[in-house]
Amino acid sequence: MWKVTVKGILSKKVRFLLTGVAVMLGVAFISGTFVLTATISNTFDGLFSNIYENTDAVVRAPKTFDAQGFGGGRGRINADVLPVVKGTDGVAEAVGTVQGLAVIVDKQGDAIGNTDGAGAPTLGFAFNDVPDLSVLKLVNGTAPETADQIVIDKNSADDAGYKPGDTVPVYTKDGRADYELTGIVKFGTSNSLLGATIVGFTPATASRVLGEAGMFDDINVKAESGVSQDEVVRNLRESIADASSLDGQKLEVISGEKITEESQSDVQRNLSFFNTFLLVFGVVALLVGSFIIFNTFSIIVAQRGRELALLRAIGASQRQVIGSVMFEATLVGIVASFVGFLLGILLAGVLKALLASFGVDIPADDIVIPANAAIWSFATGMIVTIVAALAPALRASRIPPIAAMRDVSVDRSATSRVRILAGVFVTLLGAFFLGLGLFGSAGLPIVGLGAVTVFLGVAVLGPVIASPLSGLIGIPVRKLKGITGSLARENAMRNPKRTSATAAALMIGVGLVGLITIFAASARTSVNAAIESSMKADYVVGSGGFFGTLPFSAAEALADAPNVEVASGVQVTEAKVNGKVDQLYAADPAQIDGLFDLHTSQGSISDLSENGLAVLKSVAEDKGLTIGSKVPVLFQGRDVQEFTVEAIFDQSGFATWLTSTDTYVQNVADQFDFQVYVKTTDGVTPENTAALKQVMKDYPGPKVQTADEYKESQSGQINQVLNLIYVLLFFAILIALFGIANTLGLSIIERRHELGLLRAVGMTRRQLRSSVRWESVIIALLGTFLGLVIGVAFAWAMVRALKDEGIDKFALAPVQLIVIVVLAAIFGVIAAAWPASRAAKLDVLRSIQTE
Repeated sequence: MWKVTVKGILSKKVRFLLTGVAVMLGVAFISGTFVLTATISNTFDGLFSNIYENTDAVVRAPKTFDAQGFGGGRGRINADVLPVVKGTDGVAEAVGTVQGLAVIVDKQGDAIGNTDGAGAPTLGFAFNDVPDLSVLKLVNGTAPETADQIVIDKNSADDAGYKPGDTVPVYTKDGRADYELTGIVKFGTSNSLLGATIVGFTPATASRVLGEAGMFDDINVKAESGVSQDEVVRNLRESIADASSLDGQKLEVISGEKITEESQSDVQRNLSFFNTFLLVFGVVALLVGSFIIFNTFSIIVAQRGRELALLRAIGASQRQVIGSVMFEATLVGIVASFVGFLLGILLAGVLKALLASFGVDIPADDIVIPANAAIWSFATGMIVTIVAALAPALRASRIPPIAAMRDVSVDRSATSRVRILAGVFVTLLGAFFLGLGLFGSAGLPIVGLGAVTVFLGVAVLGPVIASPLSGLIGIPVRKLKGITGSLARENAMRNPKRTSATAAALMIGVGLVGLITIFAASARTSVNAAIESSMKADYVVGSGGFFGTLPFSAAEALADAPNVEVASGVQVTEAKVNGKVDQLYAADPAQIDGLFDLHTSQGSISDLSENGLAVLKSVAEDKGLTIGSKVPVLFQGRDVQEFTVEAIFDQSGFATWLTSTDTYVQNVADQFDFQVYVKTTDGVTPENTAALKQVMKDYPGPKVQTADEYKESQSGQINQVLNLIYVLLFFAILIALFGIANTLGLSIIERRHELGLLRAVGMTRRQLRSSVRWESVIIALLGTFLGLVIGVAFAWAMVRALKDEGIDKFALAPVQLIVIVVLAAIFGVIAAAWPASRAAKLDVLRSIQTE
């Protein structure tokens, strides 16, 4: 039996390879993700181990709440903690650290690094004079000694052509100033941290321009020789608890080993979104591949029906038949998983370069290949292949020996009552989950569960609906191409299980493309509608990022520009509002009505008091808040405060919670404008635009945009993400096209006798090729149609579920959907090229003799 199986595989090498392509590409995504993750982990494990090699303890404020970024959610500590730490038994050295935003300006007047929300951050540090406790390591020049001296990272120096002795403009939250460059540094052993720009100031200057005067972010400690980390941590905790000068300050002491682990974890956490993103596409690719494998083995079993029946007749057991089919599936899984694993290693290098193009430079020269990359690659590849081939193998084992005497290749189970009832039940269950998520309190996760369940229901019902839909799609083909079109239509209708399984692979890819396309169009429409409805300003100056990088001095300078009536900033910070960490926006109440219309339905935003809140109406209704309601608010490094709801507004897409700029200034240490809105006396004019851009030359990076340009830029950001998703989804659709080609190629073998007879009665090679191509087009359009229906429905559900987030306008994007349909037809022709050519080259006499 094994010899028969091996000979069958060797005689059908092309079939074997095409079947494995689907698994190979899916495994490549998974392998590449694990390799990239391991490369990042290995690089930064070594980097932070080197940085904190001589740090035995760290004194810092306790975490207020979990926030974004490296070690976010903590307040600062008073500088008077440092003498207490230095006087503790077992402490050899102790230095205070300060970190904040510092933007380097190059010789052409442009900013270096991320200043518009893309790429790695622009960082400033206090450069201390204790080498063992400094993250910045001098590689050229000297340390800064005066307030007008700095050092910068090697990457930035190389990019801008700066050398020690040059004058370097830098702007921080304190404004712009020129500094003398005294030295070049590395961050540990790396030229920079993830591609970030780095500026090192004297400790006193750093406290003034980066943080708060008289405050440190934390204090790093080196223990005396012979004193362990645990011992110095214990001594520090006792010393701090006993120090009357600290007046009960809340402090936390951890070991150097723990701060190393935290830093390594922070890097991985901040890049985990990228890994998750890629894993999702790996799963999608494997899901598409599973349909193709199932379809392929189903056709193989149908084609080998008489062969398997004869084997059963001469004594082969059901177990041996199952083993024969599963052995072939296992070989496919092994080969495809191995090749996919190797491709994943190459893909990791491509992904690393892709991250670098976004400004996130991973300082690794070599790719790390972890054991889990191989384990997961082979595990997922093998599981998907074997599970997909299991049902066809069981079906093969049930072929009775008597079937050797009759036709066994026709499968009549497509429209069974059990299939119809099961498909309807699963689809209705998915619809129930969708309704529960959309109209109940379950939220977006249940909407996602409902979407997946509906998709499974449609997949189960596929064979039931494939025949009538293929017939409907094929009517224009029949009228256009005559006899060849009729044959193409009938062939697509004849085996609905095969047609639906082939179309299902494409349905997944097209469904996701349709979903993303429509959702992106809805997001653009919603954002544009929100901007048009709410913004009265003529210009917007945006800093990008999550929390802004514009110094307050920029808004002040813009306000002094010619023809400017109002220039006012909007700030944003993370805070724990009403028990949940969220983004809290702030604006000047006296100016907001002149720049925005948030459609206030209750109260007055312009009259917000010091601890007043304005709340989005949908959130207020969800939380049961009304005017006068008390809401607990916790800022980073502060105690919980009680705020009062003083206004409720209807305009979504701007903010959920809004307070005053004065409140922001009193509670947030690192103060920046997220955006500055400008209203001029005579609106948008070339003169006004030029004047505002001239002001912003002192703060390069942030862009001056008119209201229309601002809308376009928001759409552009959505399009950037959309294009990346399209590129990745292309692989899923490519797999589906391999599936169509594979299915048609196998069906040519199945129909050799029929095709030979057609050639014998006068059908030309050209007509035969045309028939196969149009059958492929019908299958491709069937998958596209089902995918678009599902994509439109799911996109509507997503928009409905995200209404409170500002995505409240549903837009179909008809032009893009028409393009998808046209491309599907073209891809169908491309996928059919090889099977059509193969069909046309069949030997007529041999084909007639097949049966």
